[in-house]
Amino acid sequence: MSPKFKYLPFILICVYGKALSQNYEEKLDSLKRVVAVSETNDAKGETALEIIRLYNRTHVDSTALYLGKAKRWLEKTKNTELKARLYLFEANHLQNTGRFEASIEANQKAINLYDSINDIQGLASAYNSLGLSYKKNSGDNNEVEAFSIKGLEYEKKALEYYLQSKDYDGLLRVYSNIGIIHRDLKQFKEAEEAYLKGIALAKEKNYDGYSLGILKANLSQIYLDYYKKHERAIELLNEAIVNYKKNGVRTSMEHAYRNISYNYTELKEYDKAIFFANKAVEIANEVKDPHRQVNAYSSLHHAQKMAGLYKESLENLELLNDIEDSLYSMEKTTMVAEMDARFQAVKKDAEIQVLTKENELKKWRIWVLLFGIISLAGLIYSLMLKRRKDKLLFEKEKALEIEKREKAEIELEAKRKELTAKVLQLAHKNEFLSSLDGEIANLKNNVDSSVNKTTNRISRMIKRDIDGDKQWKQFSEEFSSLHQGFITALSKKHGSFSKSEIRLISLLKMNLSSKEIADVLGISSDGVKKARYRLRKKMNIEESELQSYILSFN
Repeated sequence: MSPKFKYLPFILICVYGKALSQNYEEKLDSLKRVVAVSETNDAKGETALEIIRLYNRTHVDSTALYLGKAKRWLEKTKNTELKARLYLFEANHLQNTGRFEASIEANQKAINLYDSINDIQGLASAYNSLGLSYKKNSGDNNEVEAFSIKGLEYEKKALEYYLQSKDYDGLLRVYSNIGIIHRDLKQFKEAEEAYLKGIALAKEKNYDGYSLGILKANLSQIYLDYYKKHERAIELLNEAIVNYKKNGVRTSMEHAYRNISYNYTELKEYDKAIFFANKAVEIANEVKDPHRQVNAYSSLHHAQKMAGLYKESLENLELLNDIEDSLYSMEKTTMVAEMDARFQAVKKDAEIQVLTKENELKKWRIWVLLFGIISLAGLIYSLMLKRRKDKLLFEKEKALEIEKREKAEIELEAKRKELTAKVLQLAHKNEFLSSLDGEIANLKNNVDSSVNKTTNRISRMIKRDIDGDKQWKQFSEEFSSLHQGFITALSKKHGSFSKSEIRLISLLKMNLSSKEIADVLGISSDGVKKARYRLRKKMNIEESELQSYILSFN
């Protein structure tokens, strides 16, 4: 690409994202004006539901505010579809704020109403939401498997209704949810099957919406965590990124870049891992999503730690803890704001009822709510204290872990140097003995038979010293301590090896030259070449790759 146009794709994405953001704000403002001028409660309530749909999970307090208004406006509505949609939106809000039992109850009300008017699309959405409530509730429940299976049952019902309505985007979302539940149950084959069905459906219907990117990203998680096929996982994540860009969904790209980083970390390609983790951090900071910031910085911290960049890793760990603290404070503020919004709504109801009820009843209700807010504040404060203690303990444990790892690496390096020095010392000794044996052989030709017998005895003694099992036994023990399980793992893959083959493999693992190996084994350079030839034939490895293969084998 010409330098002139090098950054054009990135600029277009940014401009498109900004345009989407402006359009989003304009649409919200327009809907709020419609609410203000609407003359009937049904019209106000329906517009409030549209505002809630736009706010979704990104503005919990605003969602709670308009949900309270919609409930007041639609309290006496005769429009069953509107009432059902209100319960469904309430169920989604309760699910997003972690109140799963209340969410399940609201979903059931929505399902009953949609069923009474035979609204297939509504039933599909309600069962999908109900399945997610059971799935998410399993995370905080002792009956994880039972709740997940229940969630799976409702997601399959949603699948049936989406098929009837031919809503392919909905179908892909359900296949994704089914895959996630199977994955949480450690049923990886079933999870993969669900994701692949969704992807195949998208291909069949020529569908390229945002849900296809989510499916591919979720499928990549199986290849990362279960199959360990990291190249395939990276390929799927890159396809998901292309989809997100096409659909103008920048936030989800953080998840894709983060998982690409984890895959490259597993492949020990740490430079790439750090590069993609930084891209995830960039997007998380750009969209100002603290949950994504926590996840993105976690991937960067992990990649740096595995690369041995302990200083940078610790710096990001501290930043990560700060973001988590900030997130906790924000969640606490949201909880209080939501509680206050609910308090204000109930208080207003009480003021309306004051015309028909005694003033004492009104005061009693307000005091009950105030007591609830005070109790909640006390609970939040105690949780903050516990979190602070947990953070200090975590930091201490992390520092000890790093100190232990560094100490272990120093000891391992010292052992490696010590063993190499011993082997080289042995090579020099054997080289000297072999030279001495040659001198004795020359001497034999110039002396009488009595001296000849003495020289033969000395030669045998030299040979026994070179081939001596005692020194090889000591070497074998120290080598096994340094490279634990290496010979066993190699034997499992290539079959058993003879004693001489194990000696040659061990010396190749220590990266000794052919000359040094010949001296240690007390054989000629040709002898080493023949031994290497037999070994690589047995292991079915090219000559040029034998030593590099053994050095890299774990």
